[in-house]
Amino acid sequence: MKAYILRTEKKLDPFNEHPGGCLIGNKTLEKLRRKILLGLSLEIVVVSDVSQIDDKQEYIFLHDSLYFTEELLSEFIAKSRKQKSVTTCALKSGITTLRTATSVQEVKRYPDRVEYNLHYSPEKKYRGGYSYVVIEPDQFSTSVPMPEHMCGSEEYVIPMTEKFIVQVDHWVNLWVVNIMIILAEGARLRRASKRKLFVLAVKAFSLNKWKILERINRIGRGCDIHPTAYIEGSIVGNDVKIGAGTIIRESVIGDNVFIGNGVVVEESVIGEKSTILNGHILYSVFYPGVFSVTEMVSASLIGRNSFIGSKATLTDFRFDGENVMVLKDGVKIDTGNKFLGSCLGHGVYLGSGCVVAPGRMIPQGLHIAPEKNRIITDSGYESYRLIGEKSITSK
Repeated sequence: MKAYILRTEKKLDPFNEHPGGCLIGNKTLEKLRRKILLGLSLEIVVVSDVSQIDDKQEYIFLHDSLYFTEELLSEFIAKSRKQKSVTTCALKSGITTLRTATSVQEVKRYPDRVEYNLHYSPEKKYRGGYSYVVIEPDQFSTSVPMPEHMCGSEEYVIPMTEKFIVQVDHWVNLWVVNIMIILAEGARLRRASKRKLFVLAVKAFSLNKWKILERINRIGRGCDIHPTAYIEGSIVGNDVKIGAGTIIRESVIGDNVFIGNGVVVEESVIGEKSTILNGHILYSVFYPGVFSVTEMVSASLIGRNSFIGSKATLTDFRFDGENVMVLKDGVKIDTGNKFLGSCLGHGVYLGSGCVVAPGRMIPQGLHIAPEKNRIITDSGYESYRLIGEKSITSK
């Protein structure tokens, strides 16, 4: 069976890159999708227009900005074959469709489902009808304990599923796919057979789930990891250096990354040749070459070769309790989510003390510093000044 992929000229702000070339888990969307399609023995054919498809056999058709898991595609094809009609892939509305911000995707939303640009066509003799296949994505979930005044309940629920699909039409979608592929691994582990779980328990010499998570790490070659560092459920690339007391949990770390002492990285993707000297990286994505010394980066997407200075703050929550809004094509759109950080384009420098509001996108190449009156720039004798009876100078 063939998989026809519609080529588009779409560009993703602020990176000015086609979604297919954007990074997901340190690999391009195009390469990941190709691996999934070939893994299901599908022949890939790229077309520039639907009219170029003249195939009497069964086939699937999709847009080139689409990401999906192998589990989802397999279920969609199997259910479509049973219906023997032209079908569209849909997800049942729920926590997965909410957290993947379908409001900023170019998809069809209904009260009970969301339809994506993934279609199945049976043999020509069965093409008289049309229907859709609804897949239930909400398999498992994790949650962050939360005071009720923050989000209206006592926890913020995050989906864990191996069956999801996202059309990458906005930086929020790119961020969320990176996080979802990490959470999908947790879902796969939960669905693992008793035999596999038993083998993992034997290897860990323990039934403790944290001990088992330590045993499923994949560590690359030539790494220098301090014996007091703690790593669980993570993929660590080649030639990575990790300092004393650092914690890496359920994350993807690229090649040649340097992580200093006492750093915490959770549910995040760190691009190759990045340097993190300080702080806590949570539910965030760093493209290659990021240098960060700030205390906290949460639910944010950081472009290639960017710099985040000490005390720079990327906020992820509105004080008025409303959902975070983002701009798409100049229009404000409600993401449906209470917690969402920001996006820095490639080559952005964020100086010490800068504050970025939730949902903001900073164009690539900007170097931003606080107001001049907050920065000491003159260190000469003339910079002496008196406060009370104390003499203060900058050296």
